[in-house]
Amino acid sequence: MINRALIDNAKKFLNILASIEDGYYEVDKAGNLVFFNQSLQEMLGYSKEELLGMNYKRYMTNEDANKVFKTYNQVFRTGGAAKGFDWQLISKAGKKLYVETSVSPITAADGEITGFLGIIRDISERKRAEQQIRESERRLADIINFLPDATFAVDIAGKVIIWNYAAEEMTGVKAEEIIGKNNYEYAIPFYGYKKPMIIDMVREESSYVHSLFTDVERKGHTLIREVFFPSVGDSGLYCWAATAPLFDNEGNKTGAIISLRDISKRKQIENALKESLNKSQAILKSTVNALATTTEKRDLYTAGHQRRVAQLATAIAREMCFSEDMTRGIYMAATLHDIGKMQVSSDILSKPGELNYIEMLLVRTHAQVGYEIIKTIPFDLPVADIVIQHHERMDGSGYPLGLAGSKIMLEARILAVADVVEAMSSHRPYRPALGINLALEEIQRNRGTLYDPDVVDACLRLFTRGQINFL
Repeated sequence: MINRALIDNAKKFLNILASIEDGYYEVDKAGNLVFFNQSLQEMLGYSKEELLGMNYKRYMTNEDANKVFKTYNQVFRTGGAAKGFDWQLISKAGKKLYVETSVSPITAADGEITGFLGIIRDISERKRAEQQIRESERRLADIINFLPDATFAVDIAGKVIIWNYAAEEMTGVKAEEIIGKNNYEYAIPFYGYKKPMIIDMVREESSYVHSLFTDVERKGHTLIREVFFPSVGDSGLYCWAATAPLFDNEGNKTGAIISLRDISKRKQIENALKESLNKSQAILKSTVNALATTTEKRDLYTAGHQRRVAQLATAIAREMCFSEDMTRGIYMAATLHDIGKMQVSSDILSKPGELNYIEMLLVRTHAQVGYEIIKTIPFDLPVADIVIQHHERMDGSGYPLGLAGSKIMLEARILAVADVVEAMSSHRPYRPALGINLALEEIQRNRGTLYDPDVVDACLRLFTRGQINFL
């Protein structure tokens, strides 16, 4: 009597096999196909009649046939399944398919293994993708290897995964000696011992690591900084370092890469230029001081005036947050602002009492004369222009050009206030010292009329805080 339940179950099984995309097959102990589904037939491209009884060696390479044979033997010996091994199917048309297979034994009622059944999944797309990734990684490695800058990369755990030819040349360490090393060992060729490098700022979030590096320039994800490696070469090496994180396709950080460019020659040139500039500035400053001393030797009553004006003018400039270059220009102009008095008779300069009209005109020529003298000196700052304008006033009542407001250089407006304050608080041949209080009252009373209001305010703040003491 036919068992209806068995028939129904068989139909369900066949329907399931027909609906799945994976190939299903059954072979006898010799490996001859005794049953297969439509998916496997489509993979191989043979007719049912051609496939039935075909041995597995017909649709794979000898190498893969040996792999399958060993797998069948393993399943036969152990009675257990073998899962997830890869090989290639060769279709009737010669097309190769990468497949992943699981094999189980077919057992008779008495427990004897009579054959094998398997599920075959086409993984060709995955294999092609993996191959493309490997090819892409190989091309990337080739590109990085031939970069002129020393370059290496680490994974998120800090293990070295790339070390290019330029890094080998820079450090003397071969890639095979460093690839796979971690725990900051990649720092040893550069520093002589293990320590975090700037690459670790993008790899980890440690506040300690971030505290080790200052003056880091950020451009998006990239960090840029000049670094010095004491253990590279005979006397160390200056490098320009650029480091950035590595991400996977989902945007997850997977590591970091750093590129190091040797800038030692540039640094040597910069240091030589800096040393030369410092020497030039020292010589120029000595020349300025010598000229100022020469001026003051002719006018004993104003001895030290230019030095004290320079002291106050530079303090005002810093109070107003001027750059160091602008402050240096103000200092030089203040130190030389009365150099034009060398052309004025010492009798006039030291005359007690008020000057007559002609004498006053002669004294007023000192700003123009000072300009003519100073413009021949190759300052890198507008010192001569500051000197000629230091007697100009905000309302246009000054001399020698009658400039007003913003047409007067801000440096000259600072020098004007400093000059007035020092002159009024010091002794002159024609009058005793008026004192600092009257001097400060003068600039406050004429704030905005004769003198720049911001400069006046800065000057008053300095005296209020007791930061100025003329000596």
